[in-house]
Amino acid sequence: MNQNDISAATGELFATNIFVRDFCFLGESIGLAREEFAKRIGLSLKSIEDPQVVISKHYIIKGYTIILEYSDDEFLGAGTAKLPRGSVDLMVKSACTEQTLAQALKAIEQVIRISQSPVNSSTIIEGSLVRWRFIPKVKDPRFSLLISALCTCMGHKVLSTLIKKEIPLKYSHFMEDKPKNISDYQFLFACPIKFNQQHCELAFDIKWLKQPVKCNYQEVKSYLDIPLSLITYSFQTLGFIRQIKDLLSACPYARFPNQLELAEQLGVSVRTMQRKLDAENSNYMQIKDDIRQRKAIFYLEHTDKRLDEIAERCGFSEMASFTRAFIRWTGCSPSKYKN
Repeated sequence: MNQNDISAATGELFATNIFVRDFCFLGESIGLAREEFAKRIGLSLKSIEDPQVVISKHYIIKGYTIILEYSDDEFLGAGTAKLPRGSVDLMVKSACTEQTLAQALKAIEQVIRISQSPVNSSTIIEGSLVRWRFIPKVKDPRFSLLISALCTCMGHKVLSTLIKKEIPLKYSHFMEDKPKNISDYQFLFACPIKFNQQHCELAFDIKWLKQPVKCNYQEVKSYLDIPLSLITYSFQTLGFIRQIKDLLSACPYARFPNQLELAEQLGVSVRTMQRKLDAENSNYMQIKDDIRQRKAIFYLEHTDKRLDEIAERCGFSEMASFTRAFIRWTGCSPSKYKN
């Protein structure tokens, strides 16, 4: 794997903690103390407030879930009005009864209107381009970009889920200023992103509107109680290695489980786990090494942490060991890679 491939791969598993920090501050604005949020998410308040900390992507969904359940509002208490629980579920359920994506999109917008949602949406077709525009009505401008990102991200995932194909976006636009955690937005949207634009919108090719709706509502219903968890829905069964990578990437400060603990989390015996990994030409140590590599690269590319701090957070007790491992991974030292 070359350096560019390695760099791109890190975004599958890791993120900066800025979304989590925003959830923490949003929770505080509606009455949930920062300390209580930290306790519920399982991270120290210091790490939440440090913008240089790298976390597993699952903490974004966990932070969202905490605020969702505390506020009992699918708009997380950030809007000028509440979005009742079950609203996204109703959007998807209605859309699943339609024949084409074009019809499904109209059904979603109808539910948005009748639910008196604190977000307005409209669809604009210009030539071969479909622009799905969102106007969130947010009480506190500090959370405007967070809410805009959630609306567009979930909107895109809902449309892709309905046709069981990932719809490639032409672009995503936001009205707010460019944030520091631009890498996290690239993970969410995988398309050109611009800020300080006139509208909050995502755009895709008009040909996708003709695609038939293939989604079975009962298949995705379990995801819709926590709407953002829909981004973890896969149209295909996740491979065993990916399941292990997701578990290991969620370990704070590289405190990895041993093989027995990992097997218990997967609900299999150690022997079965090893046999499954053998079938995929892999093993536990190889996967753990890959997680360390991706985490180290994410830190180097997206934070200003010192090299010794990065080494520690990736599970290395000595800088020399980290340097040797990094040279083995990439062919250069951590300091050279960063520069």
